Amino acid sequence: MFADPDAAALVFPGGTLRIDGAVCDPQALSAGGQARITASTAPVDLAFTADGERVTGTLAMVDLGEGRGLVLVDGAPEGTDLPAGAWALVDGRVLRLARRISAPPVDPERLDGLGRALPARQHRNRADRDHTPQALVTEHGILTPRPGPRLRKGMRVLEAPTVRGWSPIGTPGGENGLSVDYYSPPLRIAGALTALPDGAPGYSTVVGGVLLVDTGAFNGSAMGAYVVPDGSGADPSLFAYGSLGSQVGFGPRQFQVRGISAGFGWNSRVRVPAADALGDFPFLMALDNPGAIGADGDEVDPLKVLSELIGVGNPWVRAQEGDLWFAAGLAFDCFETFSGRAMALVQTGSDLTISLLGAAGMQLPTKSDKKIARVEIGIEATLRPTAGELSIGAAFTEKTFLIDPNCKLRGGVGMKFWFGNHRQAGDFAFVLGAMPKGRELPARYPRQQPAGLTWGVGSTVNITGNAYAAFTPKSLMAGGSLDVVFQSGMLRAWLTARVDALLEWNPFYFDVGMGIRVGVSATIKVWFVKVRISVEVGVSVRIWGPAVGGEATVHLWFISFTIGFGASRRNKTPALDWGGFQGMLPPPENMVRTTAIAGYAGEGAPATRGDVKPWLVSSGGFTFTADTQAPVSKVCLNQGADTVEAASDTAVDILPMHVRDKGSELRIWLTYNGRPGALGPWGRAVQRGNVPNGLWGVQADASGDGIIPNRILGMRLTSPPVDHGTSTGFLDEEAISFDPITLDGNQPLAAEPATGPVPTRPGGVIAAIRDGIDTTATRNDRAALAQALTGLGANLGTLDTNLSAYAHAAGTAFTAEPMLVAAG
Repeated sequence: MFADPDAAALVFPGGTLRIDGAVCDPQALSAGGQARITASTAPVDLAFTADGERVTGTLAMVDLGEGRGLVLVDGAPEGTDLPAGAWALVDGRVLRLARRISAPPVDPERLDGLGRALPARQHRNRADRDHTPQALVTEHGILTPRPGPRLRKGMRVLEAPTVRGWSPIGTPGGENGLSVDYYSPPLRIAGALTALPDGAPGYSTVVGGVLLVDTGAFNGSAMGAYVVPDGSGADPSLFAYGSLGSQVGFGPRQFQVRGISAGFGWNSRVRVPAADALGDFPFLMALDNPGAIGADGDEVDPLKVLSELIGVGNPWVRAQEGDLWFAAGLAFDCFETFSGRAMALVQTGSDLTISLLGAAGMQLPTKSDKKIARVEIGIEATLRPTAGELSIGAAFTEKTFLIDPNCKLRGGVGMKFWFGNHRQAGDFAFVLGAMPKGRELPARYPRQQPAGLTWGVGSTVNITGNAYAAFTPKSLMAGGSLDVVFQSGMLRAWLTARVDALLEWNPFYFDVGMGIRVGVSATIKVWFVKVRISVEVGVSVRIWGPAVGGEATVHLWFISFTIGFGASRRNKTPALDWGGFQGMLPPPENMVRTTAIAGYAGEGAPATRGDVKPWLVSSGGFTFTADTQAPVSKVCLNQGADTVEAASDTAVDILPMHVRDKGSELRIWLTYNGRPGALGPWGRAVQRGNVPNGLWGVQADASGDGIIPNRILGMRLTSPPVDHGTSTGFLDEEAISFDPITLDGNQPLAAEPATGPVPTRPGGVIAAIRDGIDTTATRNDRAALAQALTGLGANLGTLDTNLSAYAHAAGTAFTAEPMLVAAG
């Protein structure tokens, strides 16, 4: 019946219209009746447009009530502005009817981060896309997008039906996923959950997904995953992260909050980005754009969300047994000119890490469409207190420009400090930009992107500038370059200027160079031949010292020559004397130290090496350490003839002095009550550690990341076990004296009369015990009793048959004659 059966099938099942009880009007070429349609059974009206006897257009209209209806335009009927096709009428809006397209074929050569095949590439032009709002026909009915919210002052209109930043949620492929889409104005909830049956590379089980929420005024997202790593006995890992934000902030105008976020992970760890990579960090991006983690196509693919977070390679979140992390973030505006987002991230377990991440920027002027400057900076600060490392970084984002949008700023700065028990404790570095060739730094120092600007002035002038700087305990280096190029047709001109400087202070040395070049070239055509003519002049100067010297280079067109003056450039670092090297060491009071560890009994903190106050220690045991900031080749105990060599190591080298194979001795002795005490019997343990190669090495570029490991630095000493002896020593009369106690009141204390036999003190009892306990009869009776008990199963062990000690003790064990009570 219809020329376009595909469009008709969206309204009428099978593309065929069956009308029951039709009433026809032959003059108007119309029909009315009840028709079975996609949505339900509803009244339908048909109108035909004819050209003679030929029908040129058909318009079928189905009234669903409450301002809703379906329209099928076939051919070119008169009286309608709608093109041919199937349409839905909803609240005065006209939406094209469409079905959910089937999943495109996959390309086995294209894999996502989880090893799943991706859809084949489709080459489409933006002009070919139909952006007409659509209503979706499903097996459960017709889904129509909600209208956009009313525009309020200071609020942007959000594109329905999506949550800000997200495309519509798609249903995960296969039978391992589900999606949800709930809409009840003003609330919209959409989400998807998927499980990968074969896991992902590195995982045996992966379950995860995303949830989107939009209330009109607020919108946000939540994402998470539960994974089980490969390997037997591996503990599962999970994480969840969510953000909630609004285009209109809340709070005073001076500080308005636009969004908040929070997350946690169990048996999981987050990769902390550098300052110049904060624009790619999904958790920070979600504060401004909840959909930034999702796909950028027509639909948000939960698999792509998972691959962005836990995919192979270098994922943002990875399983780490025993680790736990928490994160909280905030997006804000200050004074309507300064916008930013910040996040705190705390990770515990294998390495305690506290990170502060943020990006902030402003643009000037704030009210005009013409901007003369936009500055956006990413900041990262990470503290690892257990490891002893603090790093701070800041970098421009790609959105930064000055004066003109084509004048782009780039690069950043980085700082690192090492402290505590870190093997590089005391070292630090401040780095701006990328170091040029010949100015390389150790690998542990911060690595930055090149710092500078790029400015295209019109179509003829390009300006490029670069800068670098580094400040370390040993040196300061800085430099930069400026290149200006003019290009117009066959004429080209350029100016190049460069400067770099190196300053070292132990020993003092400087090396400064600068240069400038100016040139012009032109291409001319002579008959059929193009000839390029180029002229360039330049000069460069480099000065170094001490001893002071330098060279100057002059470049004239095709002629170049160099003039040297003063001392030659050094080919190795000069040696320091002892005074110069001593300035590189810690103060003498901190160079060698003794520290009480256990058994200190004095008040306050134990005295250090610089004090003369002696330590008051416990007689039950005492432990202390003696160490130094320099490596030692020998540790000796005691003084004079009692000297004991407790430990030895290889000889000591001093790199700044160009000295090798020197002996360095740490001597420890003890003074007890003003007299020398022997440390030979004391327990001892050698203390080893790392020392800087720059001080105690053989060559400056030695391997080992600038350290020399496992050198002797000191010793831990523990007093011998306490010998309590076998005698209490002499006790005088005063030590065993006692005070008599006079009875107070009536005895006995109880009011009841005493009952039973009355005890008596006949005297001679102590003598009877003393004379009768070590006799033959007593010993025989004692042996018979032991034999009887053994027969009953008692294990008495070996009996002592010598009872003379008991007889002797009877005379001293009693303080008075015992009182006796008659037996029976």
